[in-house]
Amino acid sequence: MDVHPGEVLQIDTMLAGVPGMTGAHLIRAEHPALLDCGTQTSAATVHDALTEAGLGPDDLAWLVLTHVHLDHCGAVGDLARAFPSATVVVHPRGARHLVDPSRLVAGTHALFGRLSPAIGGLAPIDEARVLEAEDGQVIPLGGGRSLRAVWAPGHARHHMALFEESEGILFAGDAVGVQMGGGEMYPSIPPPEYDLDAGLASLDVLEALAPERMYVSHFGAVDDPRESLDLGRRAQAAMGQAAREAHAWAPGDLGRLRRAVDEAWSPDEALRTPEALTRWTLFNWLDNNLLGLQVMVEREARDA
Repeated sequence: MDVHPGEVLQIDTMLAGVPGMTGAHLIRAEHPALLDCGTQTSAATVHDALTEAGLGPDDLAWLVLTHVHLDHCGAVGDLARAFPSATVVVHPRGARHLVDPSRLVAGTHALFGRLSPAIGGLAPIDEARVLEAEDGQVIPLGGGRSLRAVWAPGHARHHMALFEESEGILFAGDAVGVQMGGGEMYPSIPPPEYDLDAGLASLDVLEALAPERMYVSHFGAVDDPRESLDLGRRAQAAMGQAAREAHAWAPGDLGRLRRAVDEAWSPDEALRTPEALTRWTLFNWLDNNLLGLQVMVEREARDA
């Protein structure tokens, strides 16, 4: 779907065969760039969409990853083979996982268990094809257009957003949150690296860009970038502080943490439609949020 006609093509990766779960975005330019690419099990879907958009094997210039969670990067090895002229761009902390994905795949499968076959793995990429993007690095698209890499840790240490400056378009990845199936924006807080303080600082950085349009990976365009950034900030702050307080009172009590977090920022608005509920619960993302918060507060306690 052309979410920004003639400029940005949104590709539904059809994660687990379900629409509206995970999106990739093709920037139509002299040197086209695909931002994120979905799971390995979605590689054929994304490849077909790129072909339908008129891209041949040598036409894609960039495969840019917001971070190296498999729902965003799992297809990149397969697509790199299909588009041999494309350079793969990733945060420096994520590069080694593309060259040797064994640890990343094993950790992901341990988290998702019996759901792992719906995610798949990650085909390794030749290190020579991987560009480690520094904060602020410019990715040229031709015709005076470019993408700027903006490091945005919090969701993960290797997370970055991409800003298309000429049109004021921000591709926020998972830094702001998730909106699916008509539900309200709600944070994505997975284990093992979620960092509340880093996440809030990243939202300040993204807000300072003053984006005119913003897209999130789960899923699609947001109506009001400023409002969504503010909502993401308030939600993460409330949930993170509630988790810290629950851990201080009863370390390791996941039930208490769940109650505290839900009272601080209810997920009801995020789950207000059957479609939103289906998407949020299909891969246990709500439970993974709690695990992410638990791992965070335990790490903070150890480091104190």
